[in-house]
Amino acid sequence: MDRFDVAVVGAGPAGSLAARAAAEGGARTVLLDHRREIGQPVQCGEFLPSPRELADLFDCRSLIAAAYDAPPTTVLRETRWMSCVSPYGHRYRFPLEGCTVSRRAFDKALAARAEGAGAELRFPTGVTGVADDEVRCSDGNRIRARVIVGADGPTSTVAHSVGFRPQRTMFRMITATVDGPLGDEIWLYFGRAAPHGYAWCFPRAHDANVGLGVAYLPAATSLGRLLDRFAARERLGPVRERTPWWVPIGPPPESLVVGRTVFAGDAANLVMATNGGGIPTAMLSGWLAGTAAARHVRDGAPLAEYDTEWRRALYPPLARAARVQRFADRIGRWDPLLALGMRYIGVSGLDAMMRLRWPPRLGGAS
Repeated sequence: MDRFDVAVVGAGPAGSLAARAAAEGGARTVLLDHRREIGQPVQCGEFLPSPRELADLFDCRSLIAAAYDAPPTTVLRETRWMSCVSPYGHRYRFPLEGCTVSRRAFDKALAARAEGAGAELRFPTGVTGVADDEVRCSDGNRIRARVIVGADGPTSTVAHSVGFRPQRTMFRMITATVDGPLGDEIWLYFGRAAPHGYAWCFPRAHDANVGLGVAYLPAATSLGRLLDRFAARERLGPVRERTPWWVPIGPPPESLVVGRTVFAGDAANLVMATNGGGIPTAMLSGWLAGTAAARHVRDGAPLAEYDTEWRRALYPPLARAARVQRFADRIGRWDPLLALGMRYIGVSGLDAMMRLRWPPRLGGAS
């Protein structure tokens, strides 16, 4: 049986940042992932807000400086604008700096940084369960660790093993590729494009990431049919490379520590409820989880310090986002009401909602 100070399950952004921070903190660390290729399949819209935009949401500039960095070779396109589109096609455009990345390259680069810091990367190595300090692997091996980090996504095996069950709704998502449009603008569509959810189109280098997410499917349809209708209506061209997935939407939990196990990213339910974005919070929470794990191993610091740190940095905006999402869901159940609400609050109101400034100032030109 192998022994490590820290075992991280899941080599997405949360897990790779956790493994890197733990290794840099002096902990003997292993990073496990069940996939044969890190970063594949792509289950993401692949958009990242700029560090400046992120600092406008989360009051933790030093944490953002330490943990939030897109490897330059993974960036596909810089973006400067966001457009929100109402059910009847009315467009509301406002500034939003960011970029799209190749998640396939992005996840590989973050895992390589963890390896460079001294973490041992093992894949494909699935995890079938966790019990106290023991991680049971799909290849029959077992690993013992003083701290276990659950960063294995919304259907987390680690969470099921230790009884971590945050309050949430699992949104059904699908992402795909189309030939366009390109440019420096990202698009979100509300209402009929994705009933009780939203659709998106994010430009990449030579094509676009397109997809949608819904809390539940209307009768006699499927995610694929909804996506085809959306792409046809917006004249986006043939849809290819489809991948279904899940995003957990709900309030942030009160605690992310269960015994010697801590959680980060989607496994921790740390997703921005207003737009389903999870990469930035995955990176920030992963870094804090790995740092807390290393302090626990090295200095005997209680793992509860992780709760203190992530709640200070991430909890208030995530809780506001959950409240805004609940409000938006109430008015979004009927397209005429949703369109009227979007027109009433206008550009400034939609911008404020996306930036979690609530209640927004009303009005503004389209």
